[in-house]
Amino acid sequence: MDHQIRKHHLSEAITWLRFPLIFLIILLHCYSTVRLPGNHELYFKMTYPFSLWLGETGVPGFFFISGFLFFLSKKRYQQKLETRFHTLLIPYLLWNALLLGLYILVYIAGYPQEINGKSIADYTFIDYIRVFWDRGSYDEGNFVPILCPFWYIRNLLIMSVLSPLFYYIIKYVRELFLMAVAIWWLMTPHNAFISQTILFFCLGAYFSILDKNPLGIFFRYKKTFLLLCTIAAFADIVVHTICVTPINLQIHRLALIFNIPALFLLADFCCQHGIKSKLLSNAAFIVFSVHYPIVVVLRKACAAQLGDASDQIQIPLYFLCVLLATSLSLLIYICLDIFCPKVKSIMSGNR
Repeated sequence: MDHQIRKHHLSEAITWLRFPLIFLIILLHCYSTVRLPGNHELYFKMTYPFSLWLGETGVPGFFFISGFLFFLSKKRYQQKLETRFHTLLIPYLLWNALLLGLYILVYIAGYPQEINGKSIADYTFIDYIRVFWDRGSYDEGNFVPILCPFWYIRNLLIMSVLSPLFYYIIKYVRELFLMAVAIWWLMTPHNAFISQTILFFCLGAYFSILDKNPLGIFFRYKKTFLLLCTIAAFADIVVHTICVTPINLQIHRLALIFNIPALFLLADFCCQHGIKSKLLSNAAFIVFSVHYPIVVVLRKACAAQLGDASDQIQIPLYFLCVLLATSLSLLIYICLDIFCPKVKSIMSGNR
């Protein structure tokens, strides 16, 4: 019975985390989509704990959960791929096609449009196909489709296809493999999408393949994990806002790793105290899909109108954009749910 209760708590925690992880991604994108002109040191220091320390935890958290759930399922490999065809591939194609269609409509209306520095007027058939994979730049593996956040879904689809390979590596090489990939990720500069994808998907898969309950382990060593998260968070924020070091990137990425058990413990605490919302959990995929264009419009408007404003103005503007982007994305979900439930179902992969 105790084992069943722990499994139920884990399921609840994963469901609870769906929207908060999306919110962390919005925190990141409201910072990263548009670079403010000039020097805004105070703005960076005040927003860093939200935009980068927390914000960059969202996608690793999703990869961890995705890897865990993929191997937790007892379905056959072919059945898992068929499921992901409906839940991931179809929404991936539809949302990217929708955004590309909006670019084309705006261009037809007489407004020049560029994607990654190339005008749509110069696009060939291959260019239109390519934007579903990357927008014209490989960027050392950090390439993104036209709907930028969907690089996560594209990489998740790739990991699903390659899952048998990773299953045997994790089963027989175990912690040594995870340590090797972790070192690869820690030492890779810039975004490191490929190593990040493999590390966190396989880290989640590790628990399923070896029949371990991550929440049970996080809870058993709760004080240790929370202490490590606190120390890593403090170090990360200090070295990025007070004293720069040559290993800033490594400290930051270690902090992201320790944020994951802390988030699971927070999710479990909230679930056991009734702090949860079915609406937010259900809305997560639609919010993830629509938030980025909203963020880009909001941040570009702020940069155009108030780009030269002081940091005392830029800081509250950042948080205002976060709240507006989140609220508008939720409003779109609610409207789809009320007026176009079938469309919502298709666009969210029947979630």
